[in-house]
Amino acid sequence: MSKSPSPHWLELSEYVAIGAAILGSIIAIVSSTWQYAAIPILISIILGAIDRYRLKQNSRTRSQALERKLDRELQQQGEVLQSEISQARSFSTALVKQTISAQRNEAIVLAPTVDPQDLRVLEQKFDIYKRLMQSMQDHVAGVETSLKDVVDLLDGTALTERVEHLETHFTRLTQHLGVDPKQLTSVADEKIIFDEPLPELDIMPLLAMISEDLISSDLASGELNSGDLSGDLWSKPTWTLQQTIEGHTDWVRCLSFTPDGGKLVSGSFDKTIVLWDLATGESIYTLADRPKGIFALAVSPDGKLLASGSWDETIELWDLAAGKLLQNLTHHEASVRSLAISADSKTLVSGSFDQTIKFWHLPDGAVTKTIADKEPIAAVALSANGEFFASTGDDGMIKIRSISSGESIAELVGNQHCIGSLAIGPNSQTIAAGTVNGYAVLWQLESGTNAPNGLKQQIMPSQAIKAHAGQINACVFSPDGEYLITGSVDGKAKVWYKADDSKFRDKARSILKGDPGRSVMSVAIDPAGQLIAVGGANGTIQLWKKV
Repeated sequence: MSKSPSPHWLELSEYVAIGAAILGSIIAIVSSTWQYAAIPILISIILGAIDRYRLKQNSRTRSQALERKLDRELQQQGEVLQSEISQARSFSTALVKQTISAQRNEAIVLAPTVDPQDLRVLEQKFDIYKRLMQSMQDHVAGVETSLKDVVDLLDGTALTERVEHLETHFTRLTQHLGVDPKQLTSVADEKIIFDEPLPELDIMPLLAMISEDLISSDLASGELNSGDLSGDLWSKPTWTLQQTIEGHTDWVRCLSFTPDGGKLVSGSFDKTIVLWDLATGESIYTLADRPKGIFALAVSPDGKLLASGSWDETIELWDLAAGKLLQNLTHHEASVRSLAISADSKTLVSGSFDQTIKFWHLPDGAVTKTIADKEPIAAVALSANGEFFASTGDDGMIKIRSISSGESIAELVGNQHCIGSLAIGPNSQTIAAGTVNGYAVLWQLESGTNAPNGLKQQIMPSQAIKAHAGQINACVFSPDGEYLITGSVDGKAKVWYKADDSKFRDKARSILKGDPGRSVMSVAIDPAGQLIAVGGANGTIQLWKKV
């Protein structure tokens, strides 16, 4: 972090004023005229107050910058942790499935002619799985301890001490997060070596998550694919996996349906953009000459243009039908994280980590407006009524601004965690955000919020749902606004339906999941609300159909 230049003239002026005050005091004593002392003393006090205020502001700026950096690094470490937990759950789920399968076939397997050697091998496998679960739990417990130490450090020490001890604490955290891949690979060979006795740990929280996996898996009968089907949730539609598309080799970070619902565009960290024909599941074309990974996509409502945002700080405009590059927009100075196109297909809005939001005229790509923010922009969303847009970043607050003027209308407060995904309902009144700690937070805008140049408001959340076990990477409303879809690093996409009071139920009707441990990086729903696309960290795209 660069150090702000010090205004030496201010400090020098303060010293001169102090000297003048001393000299004036001497003269005042000799001449019995108090003005000679009072004026220099007053000036020195004022200069001292200004200098202290400057130092306080510089210290606060440095502290805020460091805390934002810490938050981003903890977020990255948290994603690694969720991946490790997902692997542990995968092994645990497989163990439970194997147990159930063995019980179902007990009459056949446990015949009088059972070979005792086979039983011993089975017992050894169960013991290996048990010890592996204990090992994973030990890693989780260690990470929790390290995170608590970091939080305690931030809360209880001065800024200089935080900087001094930060490297030590992150080194400890990284050590706890590490799981030797050789250890995981050796499960198949039954050669896991534990250097130290494994502690007895409470595995009930892990088993609770496994039970949710099993309820939503193929072990459950019929269409029982939700963590809770109580009350009128039985009457809500469910979803079935229609097909899995394999065409990327890295995270599928963004998805967008075409307006007719017949095609799907996917962008990946493997530096490619692919247009898919959903009728056949085959790719129509692949744009493979991108310099860096793709982070955001937007298809114009008229179906003519495709906009893509990348880690390389650029936005590219494409002819959607032909896959031809029309414009390369280079006015951002950091990665482009989010894109949205207006209903009339004439305006593109982009949010970047350079702390700016830009408006672009389509199709020529001219910048019509730039809005500066104090935080990196992680997500932007446009209202369906075309009156306002929402943006958010690291500070956990959502800003509502007028599209026409760019003026701030409202601030959605009450959330203390970083936001990675943002959606505005079709009624232009409900706003949903997915946070790094797995919460889906919702706000309801009042009718007066949409008035241009209206009074700036601060609005508290109307609802907060503990939706996932890890960071929510994507959230999207259905076209009719009756349900919300969220996707997380915990490997699941979930469907949340509204209750009679217009709030969303805190239990998911459907849990859309494929391979255990497969993090969900992106979610999209077609314009008819009949098909959900889920992009995974393993490069696959799942298509779920309403039934």
